[in-house]
Amino acid sequence: MPIEVTMPKLSPTMESGVISQWLVKVGDPVKEGDVLADVETDKATMQMKSFDDGTVVLLDHGAGDEVKVNDRVLVLAKKGEDPKAVAASLGAGNGKKEEAKAPAQAPTASGPEKLHPEVAERPHPEESTNSPPHPEESNGQEPHHVAAAAVGRVKSTPLARKIAASAKIDLGQVPGSGPGGRVVRSDVEEFLAARSAPKPAPSAPPRAPAEPAARPAAAAARTVASERIPHTRMRKTIANRMVEAKKAAPEIHLSVDVRADALVAIREQLNKQLAAEKVKLSLGDFITKAVALALRRHPGVNASFEPDAIVRHAEVNVGIAVALDGGLIVPVLRDADQLGLREIRVQSEALAQAARTNKLTPGQMSGGTFTISNLGMYGIRQFDAIINLPEVAILAVGAAEKRPVVVGDSLAVATVMTVTLTADHRAVDGAVAAEFLRSLKGLLEEPASMLL
Repeated sequence: MPIEVTMPKLSPTMESGVISQWLVKVGDPVKEGDVLADVETDKATMQMKSFDDGTVVLLDHGAGDEVKVNDRVLVLAKKGEDPKAVAASLGAGNGKKEEAKAPAQAPTASGPEKLHPEVAERPHPEESTNSPPHPEESNGQEPHHVAAAAVGRVKSTPLARKIAASAKIDLGQVPGSGPGGRVVRSDVEEFLAARSAPKPAPSAPPRAPAEPAARPAAAAARTVASERIPHTRMRKTIANRMVEAKKAAPEIHLSVDVRADALVAIREQLNKQLAAEKVKLSLGDFITKAVALALRRHPGVNASFEPDAIVRHAEVNVGIAVALDGGLIVPVLRDADQLGLREIRVQSEALAQAARTNKLTPGQMSGGTFTISNLGMYGIRQFDAIINLPEVAILAVGAAEKRPVVVGDSLAVATVMTVTLTADHRAVDGAVAAEFLRSLKGLLEEPASMLL
């Protein structure tokens, strides 16, 4: 029996995914663990991997298509099966999605209407933006997109059509880079970007009009058009979760200044010892370690809020916020309280690299019990982060900088950083949050205490 591969649930809240690109084609052999496609989920672009060995005989969807979780995306012929025979049994001919011929055959009255997948993508009559102009209306000049639409349609993905309809552009004007010239989402976005770019000023006409109309100075100075950027799935998810958090959780914010001189000194000392291993600790690694130990001491902060209970987690799994071009993602460092500083650095770097290259696994994206958001590297002194529900708290870390401090009865200069805890007041009382911050401050100001 052939193997039907379905859209996996790559994140806990995922309901559907958009196939960003196929990394296999019909006829390719695949093994267990091979990456089949990049899939854009509600959280990030992630890899869809194969759990079986076989040969690709059918791709049900093209790049840019949105597919619901558990819907079939491709079919594999198992070892020992004839791929051509399997493809024929699926009605796929040679295993590839054939180009739709025009005009499309009308359905017969003897059975329900069944259309080939490509034909099913034909724009509906109301999608007038995809219809080519009548030859008689072109004044003898046939636009380049008329030939492409000669079969009565423009091959495009549903997402590309949606973006084009929203921007009110004719898909026939957009060059397609997908299979068989199909217009995909990136093609439409590049077309929109090119259209909004400044255009060179037209050459002067041979004869100026006798009475040129006055041109407002403001209009003459305006050379850059506004740009409209459609939301990605990640951006939509971030927006929805931020609104949900602000609506659902009554927040309290507590800030404390941490003297980081001892932390800076021990970091320099340890980095000299680790230089041969090419491992370089950051202040963020010490903060992660201190947070994990403080969470172990204060389980009320290492918790999640549910309608009928507060769940105090047995594990300390710290989420580290990573900034991407399209938004924010939070991979999870598991059992952080049991890791040494070197392990925290190595694993944190691996998670950040996986996040930036779309190689995070579902396991690396789930199970967090607390989140750290660090903007110190941007020079931000202090900020309030928004809770990553259902967690009950998040720590915002500012820059470590030289500041004047009072030592005894005199002023001195010290390295200080401000950390701010945002807590869900439904689950965390002010005193509990304050005790957590006091423990965290003590661990950071006396780094040797992390060994106790």
